[in-house]
Amino acid sequence: MPQRRYRIAAAAACIALALSASGCAGAFTQRLVDLRTSQGDAALTAGSLAEAEKEYALALKLDPHNSHARSGLARVLFLQARAAFIDSKLDDAQVEIAGALRYAQDDAAKALSAQIEQAKIRREIVLANYPLYETVGASLTDSLKTLAASQHEVALQLKAFRSDFDATHLTKAIIAAYALQDEEHRLASRIVAYRGLVTSGEAKAQPPAQSETPNLLPVP
Repeated sequence: MPQRRYRIAAAAACIALALSASGCAGAFTQRLVDLRTSQGDAALTAGSLAEAEKEYALALKLDPHNSHARSGLARVLFLQARAAFIDSKLDDAQVEIAGALRYAQDDAAKALSAQIEQAKIRREIVLANYPLYETVGASLTDSLKTLAASQHEVALQLKAFRSDFDATHLTKAIIAAYALQDEEHRLASRIVAYRGLVTSGEAKAQPPAQSETPNLLPVP
C-alpha cells in the first residue's frame, strides 16, 4: 500500500511538472478563474451578493490581478456598503466601501465613502448633544404606524360605502380623517422639536460681545 501511494504521488508530481512545463497549468488556472468570475457574475445578477463576493474572492486567490474579478468584487462591496448605509449601519458601510475602493477607484464608491464619513461626523454631533435620539426616533416611528392605521381606517370606510352605499361609512371616514389630521399635526410638532434637539450642537451662537466704554487713556 505505501508503495502504491508513492507511485500515485510520483505520477501526480510528474503530471504537474509536465503541465507546468507545457504551459497547461496556466491555461487550467485561467479556466478556473473564468469559471469563478462567471459564477460571480450570475450571482451578482441574481442579487446574491454574498455568493458573488465568495466567487470573485476565489478567483482573486487564483489570479490576484484579474481585472474582471477585481471590478466584480468592487461592485459587490459597493452594493453591500450602500445597503448598510441605507440601513443606518454606518460602521459596516465604511468597512465595505473601503474594501470596494481597494479594488476599484470608482467615482460612485468615492462619493458614497464621503457620504458615509459625513454621516458618521453628524452622528457624533448628535450623540454628543442628544444621546437619547434613537429612543425618541423609535417613538416617532411608532407614531407613523398609528397614522398608517388611521389612513387604513379611512380607506376601509370609503371602500365599504362603495359596497353598500350606507352613508354611515362616510361619517366614520370623516371622524377618522379628522383624527388623522390631529395626529399628523402632533407628529409634525414632535419632529420639529426632535430636529431642534439633535441639531443643537451644529451651529452654536457666539455669545454677544459685552458693551464696554472704550478706554482712551494711553496704555502704560
